Amino acid sequence: MTLHVASWLVCEVVEETIELSLPELCHSCDASAELVAELVAHGLLEPAGAAPEWWRFAGTSLATTRRAARLMQDLELNAPGAAVVIELLERIDELQRKLR
Repeated sequence: MTLHVASWLVCEVVEETIELSLPELCHSCDASAELVAELVAHGLLEPAGAAPEWWRFAGTSLATTRRAARLMQDLELNAPGAAVVIELLERIDELQRKLR
């Protein structure tokens, strides 16, 4: 008898126009508020709002935060290093789109 195990990937499609609060972003990315604050300080995330308790993040911040956290964990980068890598990757994507 063969046992087949099914696995499911659960994901959520987020529109760019959605706005997330700091707690919502942290929860969605499994990231700490300190990490998000570091990414804001280094210009990687640009929230609307004057203070962290009023910050609102665009839906695109989800992917950026996840990517930064992964770079920091996997490559042992600090926040400024992750910011540089992400900016360079975004620039490469932009140049590749222009070449097509």
